[in-house]
Amino acid sequence: MTSLLKRAEVDSEFISEILHYSDLGSTNSVAKRMVLKEKKQGFIVISKTQTSGYGQRGNFWESPSGGLWCSIAINPKINPKKIGLIPILSALCVVKALKSYNVTTRLKWPNDILNSADNKKLGGILVEGKVSPGFIEYLIIGIGINVNNSLKQFSLPLRKRVTSILEISKNDISLIDLLNKITFYLEDGLFIMIRGEERQILSEWKEWDNVLGRNVKITSNNIEYEGIARDLTEFGQIILELADGREITFSSGTLTLI
Repeated sequence: MTSLLKRAEVDSEFISEILHYSDLGSTNSVAKRMVLKEKKQGFIVISKTQTSGYGQRGNFWESPSGGLWCSIAINPKINPKKIGLIPILSALCVVKALKSYNVTTRLKWPNDILNSADNKKLGGILVEGKVSPGFIEYLIIGIGINVNNSLKQFSLPLRKRVTSILEISKNDISLIDLLNKITFYLEDGLFIMIRGEERQILSEWKEWDNVLGRNVKITSNNIEYEGIARDLTEFGQIILELADGREITFSSGTLTLI
């Protein structure tokens, strides 16, 4: 593993330090090892680049320099039934942070952040964790955002489907400033969940949502379902209405707009 560049303390109820690296295979993998082997909790791993970054279903995530590639390892005292809301909350925190830079975005369930002008992907969320009866042992929130990146840094197939804050605003922004904003909103959202007021999170999500009420295709367990995305459940699952009127609820899956 690349040597640690810098260790910074953080004033937060859930996060105590940020560990900075120049290059890692995957920030999520490193964070998971620290949690499981070193029994660490409440920290952020951030790297300038990733060589083996991954997203949903293990898909390779291109992570060139200039982007925000980080993983937040926390152990919030929330009901394990609410774990499906963590990707919802995390993505919401990102779009609220981006708003402060005049970047307008939309959310595509369960974890994609899209540029509102052209629906190109700006970033994504990957949540991994372990739930035991009655409590959450740990959560790792992986965040990948194309920030100060040019499209030339990405592979040719990807350039048609992604964008970056730099491409949108023509301005560089501080990655640490962006991360601080995200963690501020995350901490606020976790307290909302602890108080049992998660309906507020779902309500805010819907203000940024890009799929509800639209015809979509959801692929889950290698089976494709088509219908209208009707709503989110109290636990962050999506409700799909099929052509025959039946409704199916999904906790995860690949969603495509039709």
